Amino acid sequence: MRLPATEKVTRFLRERNRIVRSNNLKINEWVDDYVDVCIRQGEPITILTQWCISKNLELRLEKQDGVFLPTKKERNIFEVELPRIAEAFQTNGVRVNWWITFSRSYLDSRRVGRDIEAEYKGMIEGLAEPLINQGWLFLLDWEDDVLGGRSQPSTEVLDSIERFVKPEALELEMQWNSTWAEKETGLRQSQEELRRDVCFQVACEAEEGRFLTAESPLGEFILVPLEVPEQYDFFAIFAKDFKKRIAAVLPPYPWRLKDTT
Repeated sequence: MRLPATEKVTRFLRERNRIVRSNNLKINEWVDDYVDVCIRQGEPITILTQWCISKNLELRLEKQDGVFLPTKKERNIFEVELPRIAEAFQTNGVRVNWWITFSRSYLDSRRVGRDIEAEYKGMIEGLAEPLINQGWLFLLDWEDDVLGGRSQPSTEVLDSIERFVKPEALELEMQWNSTWAEKETGLRQSQEELRRDVCFQVACEAEEGRFLTAESPLGEFILVPLEVPEQYDFFAIFAKDFKKRIAAVLPPYPWRLKDTT
């Protein structure tokens, strides 16, 4: 039997899960068990949120006349959503350590210049500062602060993608990437270039899923994504239960100027 505090917290998370997106990935009982264990042992809940840093910021900066201004969704994340979720834990006597990692694209074709990256991160850090000062929110750069270098692909997946990914799944990923790249960055690629990039990305995601499950410096954690949960399918290539830790309780893609998700 789970503790009353566990039941209250996870009930709240499931309510948010239903509200933020129709047909959302339901929260697995892995999350309930993790929360319950942490409460029983007097340990804080660790939450990980990955914040995408990619080439679409170039077009956004241009549209915002050379200065990054927070979107309504970005403000909402830091002024409403994160405090509301943290409060749900804290009012039930549960401590939270919430880590947001700035995550650059795996692909050279999708990476943004460091000057634009720094300007954007500075804007986000300004939004996050009040919560950081409360002592439960932390910002890190995934490559610089955690990995100590660029994300690397699984050579096993890269060398034989067909062993791990069904052709139709790879085709869907290529279609999604092609649409995203052209719409968000103006990038157009040949089928050969697109396939090479997608295979590399899938191999990186497979390795990252393995790393986060087996070697994560954060230990166990709940993943609260800012992308739709389907974007984490390939993280489960080696870590079969990876998606069980997902609690999709935040509105996705806050960095987009316009969003239809």
